[in-house]
Amino acid sequence: MTTLTRINTRLNHEWEAQHAHQIADYGSAGPITGAEYLQKISEASQDELREALSAAVEGNPAVERALLHYFQGMAVNAAGYSKGLRYLRSIGQADEALTIAVYALWESIKTYPVTRTTSVTGNLQMEMLKRITRSMTAKLPQIMAEQSFGDIAVAEAMYSEDRLADRTAAEVHPMMCKPHEDSFGSPWVEVMRVLEWAVKTHALNIEEAKLLGQYTSFTTKERHVLAESLGLSSGELSERIQVLKRRLARRLSSAGIERGALV
Repeated sequence: MTTLTRINTRLNHEWEAQHAHQIADYGSAGPITGAEYLQKISEASQDELREALSAAVEGNPAVERALLHYFQGMAVNAAGYSKGLRYLRSIGQADEALTIAVYALWESIKTYPVTRTTSVTGNLQMEMLKRITRSMTAKLPQIMAEQSFGDIAVAEAMYSEDRLADRTAAEVHPMMCKPHEDSFGSPWVEVMRVLEWAVKTHALNIEEAKLLGQYTSFTTKERHVLAESLGLSSGELSERIQVLKRRLARRLSSAGIERGALV
């Protein structure tokens, strides 16, 4: 998978030319076009998405390629927030960073741990991040050694099994963008970066960063559940979050950093 142009652009063109309008065997979905299969995936439950990944693991090339296309935005986003990949981008190797992320996603699809029955999309992201981390640790050991609060820890805080279990594939992953969308700098990526910075600079401890990240990404209903799990009323949780936001805002301001999407 050498980089001749941006790999996501090449993969998108390949998908459109060779898969989107061609009929292939998509396992339980039968012989349909790639575009039709993507529509089914976008409406899939977690169980159905796991079934699709199982087909990819078992060697169905059509399903494997479709899932790569569907989740491609996940790799694009990882190239924007993963510490090592951000470093590659900063030294003019954006294509290399994106290639590493896409390859990690592809390998994660082909080797997905099908024994995990819930949080399918979250588990896929964790596997991708682990592969990226291993790859970058081998490539840039000093850069990765300085990572005191890892990308995986941040993502794990956002995508717990309880939160993801009942979502459809289309709803499940706030970090996932549409297959053709290049989402560097998206609001969720900015949140991840702010939280990582906050822990590294001791503006927040790890638990505070996790709480603020969860609250920021949760729906109103999920915030009520979070409050109950902490033994707080919704108002008390909101007050705690405002305290954390004000503290973080002061630290960001003193460092001359824009708050971005977090506040």
